Amino acid sequence: MDYTTLNDEETVNNAIKIVREILPDDGGFLKEIAKAESNYGVAKGTFREGYSGGIWQVDKIGFESTKDINSHPRLQKRFDDIEARLGIKWYEVEWNQLEHPLYSCLASRLFLLNKPGAIPKSLKERAEYWKKHYNSTLGAGSAGYFMECNKDESKC
Repeated sequence: MDYTTLNDEETVNNAIKIVREILPDDGGFLKEIAKAESNYGVAKGTFREGYSGGIWQVDKIGFESTKDINSHPRLQKRFDDIEARLGIKWYEVEWNQLEHPLYSCLASRLFLLNKPGAIPKSLKERAEYWKKHYNSTLGAGSAGYFMECNKDESKC
């Protein structure tokens, strides 16, 4: 299926709304991540051969960590909540399914739930948290980039 037709700010908002009904509130961080990572899915290269991270650009290793209940035993309750509300058995989800916006958003939120500390309140602190815990690849983006992307009407 061609998911590129499903990607825009409205799609991001809809996916986040569903995720927030099931998983802890992210304080707006999921939307900021979607903007910085893929400009809500419209940035060139978001959907590319051999990469299935979707709008939230969840790398395969990060996706696999969302299923690692041995290292993150609290995930089991999250899996149960997702299955009860959406009928999605998270432990059966494959990385290539993250091309669908809802799955990419769920993966992003589950990934963040595995990280230490609460999501910070200020944009500057969230930008630093994003760089440290979400986009830690050397040279792949900076806290300054994240902040700039998330200014009013900014394009990434």
